[in-house]
Amino acid sequence: MKTTGKERRVPVENDGVVVLFDAENISPRSTSLVVEQARQYGVKPILRAYADFSRGHTKGWEQPALKYGIRTIHQFSYRSGNSSSDFLMMYDAFKLLHSGKVGIFLVVTNDGDFLTPIQLIRQSGGYVHGFADRGKVKNELVRACDTFSFIPGDSLGPMELEQEGNTIPVPVTRELVQACEQLDPSNGWISLSRLGQHARIPLRGAGYRFRNLSRLIRACGAFETDAERGHQFVRLVNETSIGELLDQASSDA
Repeated sequence: MKTTGKERRVPVENDGVVVLFDAENISPRSTSLVVEQARQYGVKPILRAYADFSRGHTKGWEQPALKYGIRTIHQFSYRSGNSSSDFLMMYDAFKLLHSGKVGIFLVVTNDGDFLTPIQLIRQSGGYVHGFADRGKVKNELVRACDTFSFIPGDSLGPMELEQEGNTIPVPVTRELVQACEQLDPSNGWISLSRLGQHARIPLRGAGYRFRNLSRLIRACGAFETDAERGHQFVRLVNETSIGELLDQASSDA
């Protein structure tokens, strides 16, 4: 896992990738979006879904599991309201992290119980991209992740993103970070127009689309922005509040 600065995390394209679906409380409609994002990291991802699949509300996972090669891991829940599969999912995440073969974790859940495990994964050097349903996840879980994406509602197609989506491929984020470092190694303020001319990042691509570069920059989670006399400036930051960026993007939309 590559790090730039003390706190900022930039995932490396060849890091091992795992997708962990909390199938107890996430709809199988999320699979196409998440798998597409996982493939942006440049390596074949490990795909796993955890649940007590004997329960009726988990029906619907068979088709996407067969289509995408998702390994379904069944664990009976022996007490009402207590999901044993959550503990198994957490255990597997740490086992994969400490194997040294996986550095990027895509965690798909609405469950706030995963807050502490996500924090521990990041503290141990892992990179976490979270996914959840808008309105069903706590802000604390959103902020705990390095990057975060909301799963589109049922009214949208399986691969259609919100217009100001936050699913930005790793190569795009990495190219922007490298462009900033090349333009100003001292990590000072850089004009947004200068960065755009140097990096030439497309505003639309596989899994993302933005109206302008400013919105894309804010969604990356690795920059802070400022405006002076009608001009916008950006610079890299050591720690980014993903929740604040999402709130800002929502208010601007």
